[in-house]
Amino acid sequence: MTKTLELNGPIVVALLLILTGIVGTMFIVMGPNATEKAPGVVHIGVRYANERSLAFNQYGKNGPGATIELVTPGGTVVYTLENLQIGRNLMPLKDIANGPYTARLSAPGYQTRQVPIIVEGRMINPPKGVKLEKGTHADYNMIGVWFEPVERNVLTCTGIATGENRGSSVLWFGGLHK
Repeated sequence: MTKTLELNGPIVVALLLILTGIVGTMFIVMGPNATEKAPGVVHIGVRYANERSLAFNQYGKNGPGATIELVTPGGTVVYTLENLQIGRNLMPLKDIANGPYTARLSAPGYQTRQVPIIVEGRMINPPKGVKLEKGTHADYNMIGVWFEPVERNVLTCTGIATGENRGSSVLWFGGLHK
């Protein structure tokens, strides 16, 4: 008859504790080295107020392509990420000095949104107690924006045609332009 290895309950418990200790020690020793090299990731949510309208179809399913810029209090742009699509976008937070910034989000034909943020290492946070403008959201490593179309309120003339009958003039308006 062949002998099989039988482990008693106390031996199994001791082996599990030793294995847990080894794995935990590896996380403690190797963990900081692994996370220091990886950039932080910021989640950017982009939506458009008129994305379900017929006129929005000109942009396709991804939208017109928004842009985010991190701007210092002095007005210098230190980071730009273009072609943000509808929904969630990921932005690596790498080589950006700690401190206060303004995240300026823009899209062609839509109002620019500004969100105050503070960069701390590999994460962003909104300043405590700050009131964000309507259509924006900021939280730990997350920025959300709801783009509103730019209001077009100035009626401009795009062409004049002279009618043949009795010299009357007809004025054509090409639409609303800013």
